[in-house]
Amino acid sequence: MQHAARLQHAAAAPQLMRPPTHQRALCATISAYVRSIEKGDDLAKNQLCHVKRASVRAKASAKDPRVFDHDNWDVHRSTTRHARHIAGLCRSQTVANLVRPLSYVMGVAVTVVAVEALRAAGCAPAFLPSLQVNSALFGLTSFALSLLLVFRTNASYERWDSARKMWGLVLNRSRDIVRQGLTHIPRDKPDLRAMLCRWVPAFSKALMCHLRRDKNLSQELQGVLLPAEVDEVMRAQHRPNYVLQVLAEIIRTGRVRATAAIRMEENLTSFEDCLGGCERILKTPIPLSYTRHTSRTMMIWLTLLPSALVSTCGLATIPLCGFVAFLLLGIEEIGVSIEEPFSILPLDAISGSVLTNVRELQATHDAAAGATGAADAAPLPLSASQLVTRYGVAAAEAQVRGMHVGVNGAAAAVAANGTAVRSTHAVWPQ
Repeated sequence: MQHAARLQHAAAAPQLMRPPTHQRALCATISAYVRSIEKGDDLAKNQLCHVKRASVRAKASAKDPRVFDHDNWDVHRSTTRHARHIAGLCRSQTVANLVRPLSYVMGVAVTVVAVEALRAAGCAPAFLPSLQVNSALFGLTSFALSLLLVFRTNASYERWDSARKMWGLVLNRSRDIVRQGLTHIPRDKPDLRAMLCRWVPAFSKALMCHLRRDKNLSQELQGVLLPAEVDEVMRAQHRPNYVLQVLAEIIRTGRVRATAAIRMEENLTSFEDCLGGCERILKTPIPLSYTRHTSRTMMIWLTLLPSALVSTCGLATIPLCGFVAFLLLGIEEIGVSIEEPFSILPLDAISGSVLTNVRELQATHDAAAGATGAADAAPLPLSASQLVTRYGVAAAEAQVRGMHVGVNGAAAAVAANGTAVRSTHAVWPQ
């Protein structure tokens, strides 16, 4: 008996060891591509190569400091972060961008200290005046400089945050419209379903290349669209807008229910809003007069700073001026850097996530429908009011009598005046 029980348990064990959902989806996707390749499908070959390249990019994105996971957050919150940040100061891009203005401020400080040292030693020419200024001037102007820098940084951060949220919305709406399309586009139109799953990731790729100068859209779309479709996109003047037009035609051709079509069109409207918002950020910077005034005020302030410190700090004026300049110039540099956020945000990773999620939805849709019994399920029965609306009063009564189900409820619904009436005996929901 025990031996038989062990055999029964061993036979049942493989059924319990199912791989995770994402692994099954990936296996299903690759298997489908392999079967297509065996049939000679060139697009499948390109897509399989794209899956391999996407896998490599996914591994690389895990090392991208801009894309966080749980391990990155642990490091980010670590108590050793201060020492790590100081140790990486020389590798900082912000510091590298400040080399020239810092050199200028330090050069002015060295000049002021040297002139005042010569005057104190009596070696300076008689025509050389003192370079010292009253430090009260800086107490009167420091608040204005602070306001300029704070407003500049806050305005730049708002632009960065808006771009981040819009790209997050692109990702979410891409998942949503594909899920809706796979659910509502009829099963007898598999070409339209596949077309939807190609063109939704194409929008994120087109938007990324539209916002970046160093991106090749034709290369990005390889393995995503058919070669002829790539050529059509490249011929368009406004490529993201063209992709949206194709998606709208897919929805129209799919002849989905009106309510589902409205929901899918709302997703396209969100895509259009994100496109317009990103273009607004890219093409309209913070008012240039404000940027120029902030830069001029700060450089004049830093130029005069050594003259205010030299009388009390002596040689220490040089490192002190360098330190203060690093703080102020660093804040201004960060504001300028994040003012145009699309070169900073990980758009490659976001658009890659769109493609990966769409492929997974496409691969797992049939499995999900089968799990709920919806794959081969009969259509839902019509309510009494729907029968009247579709067939008319007499035909609805005849259909109900032929079904031999819910006759009392349907008869109450198809009253003499043709108005649908609720009945407690009705089998179908109103």
